[in-house]
Amino acid sequence: MSTHHTPEHLHSHLEDTLTVGKWFQNIWDAIRTTYKGMMITFRYVWGVKPVTIEYPEVREVLPENSRSRLFNDVDNCISCMQCADACPVDCIYITAVRRDKEAPAIKTDDGTPLKLDLKQYTIDTALCCYCGLCTEACPTECLTHTTDFEYSQYTLSQMKYNYLAPDIRAWKHRIVK
Repeated sequence: MSTHHTPEHLHSHLEDTLTVGKWFQNIWDAIRTTYKGMMITFRYVWGVKPVTIEYPEVREVLPENSRSRLFNDVDNCISCMQCADACPVDCIYITAVRRDKEAPAIKTDDGTPLKLDLKQYTIDTALCCYCGLCTEACPTECLTHTTDFEYSQYTLSQMKYNYLAPDIRAWKHRIVK
């Protein structure tokens, strides 16, 4: 098989040949572009304030409308189940029974009568997407988002919070503003 060499083909072949001048030009281009890239990098390394904070020694102040840990003031909860119905991920578990007619009348802080006794109010915060739909649905506004965001746990089972437990009821004075 023979190859036919045209003058254009020979000319392009000569352009691809590495000469001493092209070799030095390649070295110069490599040094120049590396220097240019490193100058951009150093400008950001030394010239821009870091965004990382020294947590937990330094803590950011969260906005007032941030949605972090949920808290339910069970003393003011009327067990209406609207929060559980509004939850898109079904992470709120409520159990309530009708109060005895002979039982003394109990009212919430805003005067709403309690017709049900709350037996279980648990939120699985591992499932919660913190959308705020449950707090919007609450007619007595006893379910609220707090600004407390430090509640990591080692296991998923520890992320379920029973709001009837005395230690969690005490959160009202610590994290609810």
